[in-house]
Amino acid sequence: MEVEVPVAVPSQEQTIPASMPTPAPAPIKGAFQVPPSNLTAQIHPLHEEVTAEVDGYFLQQWPFPNEKARKKFLATGFSQVTCLCFPQALNDRIHFVCRLSTLLFLVDDVLEHMSLEEGRAYNEKLMPLFRGTIQPDRSVPVEYIGYDLWESMRAHDREMADEILEPVFTFMRAQTDPTRLTKVELGRYLEYREADVGKALLGALMRFSMALAVPPADLELARPVDQNCSKHLSIVNDIWSYEKEVLAAATLHEEGGALCTAVAILAKEAEIRTDAAKRVLYYLCREWEHEHQDLVARVLEQKDTPVLRAYMQGLELQMSGNELWSRTTLRYLAPEH
Repeated sequence: MEVEVPVAVPSQEQTIPASMPTPAPAPIKGAFQVPPSNLTAQIHPLHEEVTAEVDGYFLQQWPFPNEKARKKFLATGFSQVTCLCFPQALNDRIHFVCRLSTLLFLVDDVLEHMSLEEGRAYNEKLMPLFRGTIQPDRSVPVEYIGYDLWESMRAHDREMADEILEPVFTFMRAQTDPTRLTKVELGRYLEYREADVGKALLGALMRFSMALAVPPADLELARPVDQNCSKHLSIVNDIWSYEKEVLAAATLHEEGGALCTAVAILAKEAEIRTDAAKRVLYYLCREWEHEHQDLVARVLEQKDTPVLRAYMQGLELQMSGNELWSRTTLRYLAPEH
């Protein structure tokens, strides 16, 4: 059974068709099928054009160590996941969020080779560059790429671009949080992952990409929907990235590449195999999808506006888009290559 990817229409004026073939539900290192979902993924109508543009830019500017690394970058599909998570982004903004997402993914890969202290220093040096308060070293790609990107975002929409800064910094600090190295129970882990997966960042990026001005009171009203979405994003990511995380723990820095995943936590707590833990976690994700519908209904009973509906629909599209990418990216399916 193929997963339907319908046309994504950011506005009534933008009716460029979008489609992407996807595989049938795939087994996860064991004899079981992915449980069916009621969610349907969409993709931005300009995904092919934007992916080519953004990938081409990073191939020119980022210091990939060799041709194998360049090919691995192209196969991963960083812009694709962004176009899947934000299919309703405005056409003149989708490239900004694709560039930022790609940069953060590449930085995350760099951090896996560092200690937490080294990674913290690396990220802290980038933050004032993103704010635009210091000038970049033009001989260091990560510095000028980040600086130039934020300057261009502020030139397009200063207010909404600046609203993304703190969520980005929260995400960057979570990347080097000592929690990664401690043994925690699943509930505490999910709290940590809400920052590590960048949920606040994804929400801010979505609002920027759609030029969606959501009043603070409405964001607070929708917070339970946000938190539920965060758990779904985190666990789907953990299920599909498990082999990549195991490989990183075995081959990269003992801190930067430390194994930090709900699959291992549940397997240990419940005394089950990792394949069994993945199955249990996937059914938990489906329950969170049902919970999403209930939470949205409760919010709309209290307040129903087009902006609030668009925001909560965007959260649902993040869940379905993240899952589709996680199931198909070679970053997770073939981490050794």
